Amino acid sequence: MEQNEIPHIIVDTREQKLSKILDNRKDRITYENKQLDIADVVVSDEVAIERKEGFDFVTSIMDNRLFEQIMRLQETYNTPILILEGLNDNVFENVGMKISSIYGALAFISYKLGIAVIPTRNIEDTAIVVERVAYREQIKDGGILLARKAPKGMSIEERRTFIIEGLVDIGPKKAKSLIEKYKTPHKVFKAIKHTEITYTRTGNPKGIQGSLSKIKGFSWKFIEKNKKLIFGKQHRYIQKKLDEVLNE
Repeated sequence: MEQNEIPHIIVDTREQKLSKILDNRKDRITYENKQLDIADVVVSDEVAIERKEGFDFVTSIMDNRLFEQIMRLQETYNTPILILEGLNDNVFENVGMKISSIYGALAFISYKLGIAVIPTRNIEDTAIVVERVAYREQIKDGGILLARKAPKGMSIEERRTFIIEGLVDIGPKKAKSLIEKYKTPHKVFKAIKHTEITYTRTGNPKGIQGSLSKIKGFSWKFIEKNKKLIFGKQHRYIQKKLDEVLNE
């Protein structure tokens, strides 16, 4: 697989087990960890995944967490996916919940809410599913990766900051500083485009020059990663998706 055909995803910082498995698949998928408000894995601005192990799935039905999480996922992403990992005899025999109730919850999620449910045997299989979904969405279908898609009800200003938080290696404070200076995500993208990486005589990156060099806290790694994200193979989708988000 060529380097430009390797998808890149966002994995929630709490998903340490999944991250360790993905470390063994670097030739097929890359990732970064962010603390996500919604979902465990973000594949694109349209697709996000909630991962539930068998026991956690059942206990989340019991304490009403499941449907709250699933509904938030559905409200935020056009294509939410639930990966159900290791729902086996050991779970059914030890949770103290009727099997009919468990399948009733699954039936409601899949046919009433219309959310795709993908069962896997274990965390290794889950990593395979995540990689295949990401490859299909980003490489085959050209979906763009933003860490979060702005939920409905946000003001324009909140949406703009929220979108910029979806870039690689950036948090709320840095995102806010960029919006305060450049006003719109489009102008932030333009500033990134016109900021160049500087190199030592031996060819190693050492810093940046251009628009973002005047703002504290942005390194050459930030420029390199986000130029690839915004202006790589997927660049033609950016403005279209940005307009959709801001005009919802």
